[in-house]
Amino acid sequence: MHWFISIVGGIVVGLAWLAIWALLLRAFGIVAFSIQAEESVRRRERIKQMGKFRYILIFGVAGYGLMFGLAMTVAGVLDHDSPGVGFSIVKLLFLSVLVGCFHGVRTWNQAFRDPVPFPPAYPPQK
Repeated sequence: MHWFISIVGGIVVGLAWLAIWALLLRAFGIVAFSIQAEESVRRRERIKQMGKFRYILIFGVAGYGLMFGLAMTVAGVLDHDSPGVGFSIVKLLFLSVLVGCFHGVRTWNQAFRDPVPFPPAYPPQK
């Protein structure tokens, strides 16, 4: 039962971070979660202007990466699985950067992939 409480605690802390992160982004004029189609076009253009590196840092590392790192670290601390504070901080940083970079690059590549024309436009042969 103790492991269940640690998992739920990690999930709650991770979701709380996503809510705080979305509010911080909204304060700077960036909408993290939107459903409206006209707002998504404006968001897409703003993200393109932001660039890939900033996108990965803001949406990947500071958003979903930190959420995952916090959830895993809090679950480990609540389960008394962590050997110390230093280890927990290193674990949080490592998971945040690793998962955040992976998520940021993957979502950037999916969102801004250029369509391939069919049939492909090959250059003329000499």
